[in-house]
Formats: sequence, structure tokens, C-alpha cells
Amino acid sequence: STIAATHMFSPHDAMNAGSLIDPSPLITRRLDDRNRRRSDGAGDVDAHDDNHPVHNGDLGNTNQRNDDGESLLTPSSSEIDQVGLLGEEARGAEASLDNLNNNTSENNNNDDTGEGHNNNHNSWEHTFQTVRHPISSTKAYFTNLSSIFTWGFLSYLGVVNFCILGGAFTLVMALGLPLFKELGIDASRQQLYMTMIMSPWAMKPFIGVASDLFPIRGYNKRYFALYSILIGLIGCTFLLILYQPNTASNAISAGPTAVQHLADLLVICFTCISYEGATLDILGEGKYSEYMRLRPDSGSGIISYKFGMSLAGSIITQMYVGPLSDMGYFHTLFWIASGLALAPFFPTLMGWIPEKKRSSQEPGMTKLCPGFLFDRGMFLRKRTPFIVITLSGLAGPLMAAVTTFADLEIGLIFSGLLLIVLAVITYFVFPKVV
Repeated sequence: STIAATHMFSPHDAMNAGSLIDPSPLITRRLDDRNRRRSDGAGDVDAHDDNHPVHNGDLGNTNQRNDDGESLLTPSSSEIDQVGLLGEEARGAEASLDNLNNNTSENNNNDDTGEGHNNNHNSWEHTFQTVRHPISSTKAYFTNLSSIFTWGFLSYLGVVNFCILGGAFTLVMALGLPLFKELGIDASRQQLYMTMIMSPWAMKPFIGVASDLFPIRGYNKRYFALYSILIGLIGCTFLLILYQPNTASNAISAGPTAVQHLADLLVICFTCISYEGATLDILGEGKYSEYMRLRPDSGSGIISYKFGMSLAGSIITQMYVGPLSDMGYFHTLFWIASGLALAPFFPTLMGWIPEKKRSSQEPGMTKLCPGFLFDRGMFLRKRTPFIVITLSGLAGPLMAAVTTFADLEIGLIFSGLLLIVLAVITYFVFPKVV
């Protein structure tokens, strides 16, 4: 029979065979067979007759039966069982199909989720690399620097540029104008004072030549640096002594002469601090220039490091100089300048500037006095350039001093004559570029 055939090849077996049989045609065939037997036993019945009990719902008054004694309208219990069993198998097949579809959807969702997870992972990895790049590149930068320069010299250069060039010297330059304004100094005089404060930077060639020709206790740079730090501390000390909270008002009350004398002394103290910055700067530049000459592959990384530290110190200094100056805390700023001027003392004393100790036994070296040597051989080889460089280095401070502390007209005449003499000397001494 049809039901038996359905049991022999169930939907579950069809699914295992790789295909799924839809059981609904089997149910339809069985119902058609039942209706046909009903029609054979009870005559033709118009399926569209509304009076027929199938359509009017009056099934209780119908007792039509077939030849086997079975009701034509009501299926037998075995048929109900078989049809029910087939329906259950159909529902099982549909449930299996739903499970299969659900599993497929879950697999697809898992694939999509996995792909999304990978995309999210790549996105987070890219973000992490972007955030990490400044750290990794900075580490690579300092690794390259330390392969050429010693960590001691890098630390020394960092302290000098951050604390002196970016700290104390920036403080002096930023503090000069508001301090002179409080004393009532006119603008033209202020400019002369600022020129005098800047004059030690014109001495850098002279300082460089002096450190090369006159080693102190065998070192070309260490003790020149220590002496410049001492000069800077002397300037800071006199600032703390000279300028008290009521000093400006007392000088103004005493008259213009007292104000000018106080301003002149303050300028000398500021010039001492500026001299410390100029000396430490030229000594550091001379040392890393030696390294760069020996290692041309070093590039300009050390120069970027130097100016980066100086800029960082300058930014921080400018942040507090203005507000403290507006509030009149000049004495507090002088204390800060003293601490900054002292910062390079320990690195310099410990010899963080790498240099070879020299002795009087070297060829061309002459002992001038205990602790002082003179490199006569180097001077004889480069006598003329050394003389010109020395005059050029001293010309700036001399012109600034004469113009500031003497008569302005005399200072201008002296400056003009000195510039003409230096121009003529350099024309005949240095080689001409064709």
C-alpha cells in the first residue's frame, strides 16, 4: 500500500540519502482514494452542493458506509493512526529541514561573525600600531643616537640645552623687558641693554679657539665649562642680592641716576648668565661636530635632539615667566634662574663630555703654568685664522659695552671702524671662493 511504501522509505531515510521527499502528495493521494471509495458506495455526490453534509457541517446525521462496512465520511482508526503517523513523520521531516536550515544559517552567521571578528582584529591592530608608532620611532631614534654618541654626552647635551639655553637664558631674555619697564627705562635704552646681554653669543668663536689652544688640567672643554657655570652662578647670586621686592620703588624714588645704576648692574648679571649659555653651547657643538666628522653616517639626528631639548625648555619657561612677571615676583624668578644655572655642574664635573686628557709631553704642547697648557703647534699651523677669529669674537662684546656704558656716538664710531678693519683682514686672510 501507499502508507506501507511511505514507511519503507521515510523522510529520515531520504535525508540520509541526500534528498528530502515531501510527504504532502502521499497524504493527498490517500484522501483521494478514500473519497473515491466513498463515491462508489454512495453514488455521485456533488462536492459543490451546499446541502451535502460535508459542506454544511452536518456530519452527525450521516451513516453512509462502503462495502467493507466502513464509514465513507469518517476514516477508520487504522487510517487515522497511519495518517497521523505520516503527519508526524512529515512534521519530523519539516523539523529536520528547519534544523538543517538553522544549522546552515548558524554556520553562515559564524562565518560572517568570524570574518567580522577578523576585520575588528585587524582594525584594532592597525589602531594599536598607529598609537604605538611615536613610541617605537622615538625608541629607534635614540637607539641610533646611542650607537654613535655615548649616553653620558647625550645626557649632558640634554641638560645644557633644556636647563640653560631653554631655561636660564630664555628666562633672562623674557624677563629683561618687563623688568626694565618696571624701572621706567625708555625703549631705546632697553634695546641697548638687550644687545649687551646677547653679546656673549658673539664670543663663541673666541671661546672655541681658546678651549682648543689652552687645555686646563689636560682637558680642552671640561674646565672651560665649569668656569662658565661659576660665572653664571655669580650673576644669579648678585641678582638675588641686588633686587629685592622693594628695590625698584626705592631706586625710582632716588632718581634717574639710581635707576640707571641699578639697571646697569642687572644687565651685567644677565650677561654673566648669557655667557654661561654661550660657552656651554659652543663646547657641546664642538664635541658633536667631532663625532659627526668621524661618523659621516650619523646624519643630523644629534642636531635635532639639541634643538628639540632647547625648544622644550623654552616652552616650559615661557609658560611661567609671563605670569610671575606680571605679579611682580622677580625675586622668585631669580631663584629659578639660579637653580637652572647650577643644573649642568654635576654632569660637567663627572666628565660627561667625552674627551681625551692631554699632557705636556705631546708634540707642540707647552706648559704655561701649573694646570695650564698651550698648544703651540696648533697655533703655529693656524695662526692667522685664530687671530682673525679671536678679534671677531671680541668685537661684538666690545662694541656693545662701549655703546651701552659709554657715549652712544662714540660707540657707533668705534663699531664702524672695527667692522671695517675686520672686513679687510678677512678678505686677505681667508681663501677666496671662485
